Amino acid sequence: MSRSLLEFSVRRRLIGQETNIGLRSRCRVTELVASSDGDAVTAVRFENAEGQVETIATDLVVDASGRATLTLALLEAVGGAKPDETEIGIDQAYSTAVFEIPDDAPTNWKLVLHLPTAPHSSRGAFIFPLENERWIVSLGGNHGDAPPGDIGGFMAFAKELRTPTVYNAIRNAKRLGEITRFVLPASVRRHFERLQQFPRGLITVGDSICRFNPVFGQGMSVAAQEAVVLGRLLASRAERPDPLDGLAPAFFAEIQDLLGAPWATAVTDFVYPKTRGDCPPDFQNRLQYGIALTRLAAEDPSVQKTVTEVNHLLRPQSALRDPVLADRVKAVMMASA
Repeated sequence: MSRSLLEFSVRRRLIGQETNIGLRSRCRVTELVASSDGDAVTAVRFENAEGQVETIATDLVVDASGRATLTLALLEAVGGAKPDETEIGIDQAYSTAVFEIPDDAPTNWKLVLHLPTAPHSSRGAFIFPLENERWIVSLGGNHGDAPPGDIGGFMAFAKELRTPTVYNAIRNAKRLGEITRFVLPASVRRHFERLQQFPRGLITVGDSICRFNPVFGQGMSVAAQEAVVLGRLLASRAERPDPLDGLAPAFFAEIQDLLGAPWATAVTDFVYPKTRGDCPPDFQNRLQYGIALTRLAAEDPSVQKTVTEVNHLLRPQSALRDPVLADRVKAVMMASA
């Protein structure tokens, strides 16, 4: 489904089933308001749909704004320490267009993935089906190799991919709407779990904590998993005299395992020589293992299924190091040496 259909469905479900939730549309939060001693968040200040400033008193604020701008501004305002950040500089750029599925399209496609020939080229593409007989098509590249935003340049970029599959699929398809472009300078992980103090009544989730390369499509899934953790923690503290005491440190500690698998995927961007940041010391070993695992997955559907489930966060990263699977991968590595 499209992003708009997903958000519409979630919103409709909230309105229809959760009577204690109120939605304020077309509002922009401008500030988190701290207590006089700076130890807690007590309110949210925002501009409403008419441009007027309002303030709502709060017990708990969840910052899901994407870049943690509000949280970082609050920490600076109260003289608190900001979290350490780990960055993987990729200068990712992609262009996305929606097409009607042409009449001559293959009927047995679930999706099309065109993977880059790393480290020589970062160019990739995908085709996913959407509701109402449409395709969403994205072309991407790293470090300045950005697909254009005009249809002529878009098609030329697709034609230059190493295989003609994507180009042939859309060359006679009708485009719907404009081409959308997006740029991400870096994957960023903010280490809130390392802070000795954090304001009471405040939690960050999603990209506010860890922003991944969007090509891997893991950000929304991670945010959903974090929401489950937060819900579980709140439920377990419901009978305490002060349920919010120590909530943030407990939350930040518990989600670290959730971040492990997608961040391990983000680290693979160090395969490109221009990628900026601190490359893990064991990266070459990881890379060789990953290459052998990919070769094995190309021949064994059960291995491909495991790899896909890990990438889609259905199984932990440790599944790729299962002793039986690891022995098979090492055999491929030795044969390729």
